[in-house]
Amino acid sequence: MKKTIKHLPFLIMAIAMFSLSSCNKGNINDDSVSAEDQSSISSSLNSATDDAANAVGGIQTLSGKTDGLINICGATIDSSSKANGVIVITFNGNDCSGHVSRTGSITATLQNYAGGTRWKDAGAVLELTFDNVKITNNVSGAYHTLNGTHTLTNVTGGLAWRIIDGLDVGTVIHRHQATNFTLTFADGSVRTWSVDRLRTFSNNGTVRTVSVSSDHSENGVANSDAWGTNRKGDIFTNAIVTPITVTSANALCSANWFNKPASGEFTHHVANRSLDILFGVDANGVPVAGGNCPFGYKITFTKGGQTKTKINSYWF
Repeated sequence: MKKTIKHLPFLIMAIAMFSLSSCNKGNINDDSVSAEDQSSISSSLNSATDDAANAVGGIQTLSGKTDGLINICGATIDSSSKANGVIVITFNGNDCSGHVSRTGSITATLQNYAGGTRWKDAGAVLELTFDNVKITNNVSGAYHTLNGTHTLTNVTGGLAWRIIDGLDVGTVIHRHQATNFTLTFADGSVRTWSVDRLRTFSNNGTVRTVSVSSDHSENGVANSDAWGTNRKGDIFTNAIVTPITVTSANALCSANWFNKPASGEFTHHVANRSLDILFGVDANGVPVAGGNCPFGYKITFTKGGQTKTKINSYWF
């Protein structure tokens, strides 16, 4: 039976931004909002692209493998055009976590379907058209709306949902790319962003892991997963310095292991400033090793020669 894939949420990043901005002044407040926007939108995109891949991967005629039990919380799937390689996901309520609600739709089109390509094939490409996909934080009420075309490439072949459900052993990698898609924020500002990131799903027979990373360079910044203009109008580049990874090995630490990155680091660059979060550290801010349970994450804000740091625990 197919279960819902564990998304790699970035709620902890938003918490980290608030923790730092609440006790500092100046550019850090603006940059923390910019970084929080980026992390929140990354979470939205991770969830939406996972849902699309999950839906396509659960329909035999599209996946090329046995049907799965399709279950997307707060959404319906119209597969009436699957004979043409197309499905439509319409959002109409809360996601599985209950943290966010979604409206709007995504049309997923499997490229070269008529030529015999199936989603389980290495190199298969899904074109994802976002049509007014509005994601609302149920706690804060903040929201953003996504429009534009994205592509999801099955780099390795295989089906991610089977890896995460423990039905297959191995690794599935998806590459998510989009150029100049449109974002509308709650304050009415409209911006264009771009992304190039890798999502890796692995199962070695005992431990399952999900990570997000990037091998793209943009604006002179290596490992850039997102870039564009923030809501204030400043150009930003976000880099995943090392892959941000969650692992079921941490189920020994907490049932919420999929919410608590065991390792990884990202840096949000704006002008001459940067805001960095290092995940999976101990109470002294040192990365844990040997499968030990992480205490939390370390935040570092840098402007010119000045640096501020803070260490926070994973509290949920």
